[in-house]
Amino acid sequence: MTEWSDLTHVQRVRLDALRYASGEEAATYLAIMRSFTGDVTGLLSDQSASEIAGRLAELGIELPTDTVDDRLSYLVEHGNLARSPRETEARSLREYLQNRARYQLTQRGEMVHRFVEELLGHTESAREVSTEMLGGILTGLDGLARVDPATADPDTLAREIGTMFAQFERLVSSTRDFYTYLAQVLVRYDLDRGEFETFKTALLDYLQRFVDEIARHTPQIAEALLAVEPSVPELCARANSGRRLLGVDGERARRSSGLEPEDWSGLHAWFVGGSGRDSDAAGVRRLATEAMRALLVNLRRIAKGNREQSRYADLLTLAGWFAEAEDDTAHALWASAFGLFPCRHLAFAADDDDDPVPATASWWRTPVADVPLVLRRTGARRIRGRAGRREDFAVAKAARIAERERAERARAAALSEIEAHRGALGVVRLSDEARAVLLALYAQALVGRGRPLGEGDTAETPTERWRLVVGRSPGTDTVIVSPEGRLELAGLTLSVVPHEAAERRTG
Repeated sequence: MTEWSDLTHVQRVRLDALRYASGEEAATYLAIMRSFTGDVTGLLSDQSASEIAGRLAELGIELPTDTVDDRLSYLVEHGNLARSPRETEARSLREYLQNRARYQLTQRGEMVHRFVEELLGHTESAREVSTEMLGGILTGLDGLARVDPATADPDTLAREIGTMFAQFERLVSSTRDFYTYLAQVLVRYDLDRGEFETFKTALLDYLQRFVDEIARHTPQIAEALLAVEPSVPELCARANSGRRLLGVDGERARRSSGLEPEDWSGLHAWFVGGSGRDSDAAGVRRLATEAMRALLVNLRRIAKGNREQSRYADLLTLAGWFAEAEDDTAHALWASAFGLFPCRHLAFAADDDDDPVPATASWWRTPVADVPLVLRRTGARRIRGRAGRREDFAVAKAARIAERERAERARAAALSEIEAHRGALGVVRLSDEARAVLLALYAQALVGRGRPLGEGDTAETPTERWRLVVGRSPGTDTVIVSPEGRLELAGLTLSVVPHEAAERRTG
């Protein structure tokens, strides 16, 4: 277990920069830091305690100058601010005493405050995955594959690499945010039927489209990345050969992600994977399956019956009423919600001779009540009687069966359309449905092989009547034209081979 003492001195000093945002005077410290980071001009300026006090007064925070100076000194001690080396020009002794110390923002303080503002402005809402970045990443890799490192312009090359890695970072961050939100919703047990059905419909539809986008682009991006990786050191060296910013210590300043060969390992791990591990893109698809499974768990919980198993939403509503109510109203609300009254009672004779204890008697002095076993264990008073009518799911079942049959007929028609183009598919025109089925078979063949295709290698996947064979043939392209557009597979051949021909060839 890692303790605070296990951290190095440098790590502890850096973490101290977060202290101002969690103390009792956090509101004052946030206002002070915003005066340094509120606009671009504040980044290169230095300010005195009296100037900060004036800015705080405009915001309605009245603090003496000495107190503000103490706050600024605290921020200096923890690395958020630094004392300015600029000499102070004063026309009087009083002005000198007020402005003798000036403060400016540090790089660490700006980064920490940016994270704090992002955390304060964060909302627990859903965020879509930026799957549109997949096409940009593929286009960027294809463009880099055609670049000659010896003659490329360094600034143009650095811009293309930086743009592609910015798209990749956006894709990764949005994927993490989406699955984090999804995990919070899937574990909730306070969803009623209406909320669950709305969420289920949106989730199933969106997850299906998301998985389809990943499956469509990942094989192509993996192939393009493997084609570019041998020239990555040369590309990075050429991109870094331009005019660079040097720090005060003479070293080159940091640049965007992707301009160092080590940065490409994350891109490789996400789309290709490595020895002993699958790619992160495949892991994202597995997470979608797990989300479906968690959705079914919630569905079984709701289908057990109409009895509520969680009062989460009701308790939140009640807490909001308590927060807005006055004292008298809160006491009345407490009594109405929980049935707990003060210990002063007005007793009267019981109407029921079998139960001589009146209902208004204090539980402090009355004997223990005889609570039925079912009520004590389940908290529900069951009313015996005729069983409710069973729900008829025949209509819904018939609709699902018809939907499945339509999907199977559409797939069979698409397979027949592809089968009509027997042999190698050079330039072929297909419908949108057949194109989607062909690309799915193409991705299934590459995934089943488990490793990239080399020159002369093949991968195949079977259907009911024929097989799709994918081969690596440099100089030979496959072009698929459909109403949605034109798809060109460079250096790849797709062949439709009947099962009989495949068996004779293997025999």
